[in-house]
Amino acid sequence: MSWNVYRLVYQALSPIHIGWHTLGYIKLTRHYIPGKNIWGAMTANLTRTYGAKGIDGYKEFGDLLKTKILTSYFYPALDFNKPLLPHFTKQGLCYGVHAVEDCTAKDDNYIVEEFERRFIGSFGQTAILPQSNSAEDESLHESEYISHCIKKNREYEPVFFVGYIFLKKEADFNGRKVGLTTGDVRLMPAIQELFVGGDLKYGWGRLKLQNIQKDEGCEEKMFGYKFSLNSESVCIKIPERFPIPAHLRIESDFKVKGDIEPLVGRQWGTVRDSEGKEIGGAGREISNAGICWVPGSIVEEETEPLQIGEFGILTREG
Repeated sequence: MSWNVYRLVYQALSPIHIGWHTLGYIKLTRHYIPGKNIWGAMTANLTRTYGAKGIDGYKEFGDLLKTKILTSYFYPALDFNKPLLPHFTKQGLCYGVHAVEDCTAKDDNYIVEEFERRFIGSFGQTAILPQSNSAEDESLHESEYISHCIKKNREYEPVFFVGYIFLKKEADFNGRKVGLTTGDVRLMPAIQELFVGGDLKYGWGRLKLQNIQKDEGCEEKMFGYKFSLNSESVCIKIPERFPIPAHLRIESDFKVKGDIEPLVGRQWGTVRDSEGKEIGGAGREISNAGICWVPGSIVEEETEPLQIGEFGILTREG
């Protein structure tokens, strides 16, 4: 095995808003945390802990987390062992125990309306004009969020997020050994607490590591799927009629049933000003993974292994 595999469980300590799209003045949230958000949070923590080049360190550590440390998507859960992954059924989109034809057949499943009722909330905000202490025109907006606790039987239960990281054995960073708890660059301090998503200035997006489990080589699976590891890649094999646990780039000879969306975002990059000088900063470069099948889409025939790439996005192996 050329990679060490760890399952991470985080407890949400505040609401989580993962920007999706807007509907009028409402900012909708995704119902899970994509790998790119985890990548960004870990990159920030590593750079602040070990970076010696200021803002230039973000790109270096970001590249490390694209090649030698990979992240999966993270899904909400009330039980560590039962993450609520999306899957399409006869009733439409459901969350919970996957690969069932009837969402009502299992107690651990939620149809999307029930999931949103229990796990999704919203918060209204507006800017205030200081001279009149009144709402600024056209500044009203409402942000959805994944709740950090839900009410059940008159008590509140914490919400957790479950996912995986893959650390390449003998990984190094500028000649320094990288390890989870050993080496010159240690990941553990950087993954203890993460801040993901939007509205961080309001205290949202806080995740605290509660449990970490290392795969010892035989029985561990990623969200129930067996993975295969080689010197350069991490792959999973998805059986027929099972859902994908991340975005999957669309290919013409791939039989999948579900929804599609363009996966586009902004990231750290450089541009040239009117004088030709390079200017670096957040959001200056457009990242484009192309058109993808969304998580929960169903594979209609057993596939060759799918490779886990940058930000946890799935592609054809090789």
